Amino acid sequence: MARSVPGIILAAGASSRLGEPKSLVNVGSVPLVRWAYEHLKTAGCKPIVVVTRAELSVDVLLAVPDAIVSINPHPEAGRTGSLQNGISSLHSELGRLPRKLVMAPVDRPGWNATLVRALTGHDQSVCPVHQGRKGHPVVLSGDDLERILSVSSSTPLRDIVSFLEVPVDGPWLHLNIDTSESLSDLHENAAELHAYFQR
Repeated sequence: MARSVPGIILAAGASSRLGEPKSLVNVGSVPLVRWAYEHLKTAGCKPIVVVTRAELSVDVLLAVPDAIVSINPHPEAGRTGSLQNGISSLHSELGRLPRKLVMAPVDRPGWNATLVRALTGHDQSVCPVHQGRKGHPVVLSGDDLERILSVSSSTPLRDIVSFLEVPVDGPWLHLNIDTSESLSDLHENAAELHAYFQR
């Protein structure tokens, strides 16, 4: 039986441009952090860690009560720091470093469980690409996980990992919920997004 691939949802950003916590933005009546959790769960990922900031921890825990919620005490240091926090939480939960994991930023919701399964079938670090556009989530694997843990938390992930690009059916990979305009785009296309997420 294949070993489950764990997942990490990054949800510790300040959301300064958007003006409200991205992880709690609703699509329909479902907050984005719950959407990401459900898609990872449907793809067979477990355990699933959500990394957030202290002031959002209660709301995030209520949104995803079955997830492991990990607090990044220094989210301003950057996304790699949150990823390091999530990997450490998985290490504590599993008693070892995972062989590979799925990392999903909460503000990049344009993917579904089928896409995740296409990525986790690879044994190296991979990212999805649709019509020349790269996106998230990504799979991080093997020595790359150790490299991530060894660098400064401010080091961009692109400077640490060289991803194999995997062609996928991902017409919404461009979604990046960081402004009021992108949030309007999300709401206006909610019906099409729901249909895509059910594939």
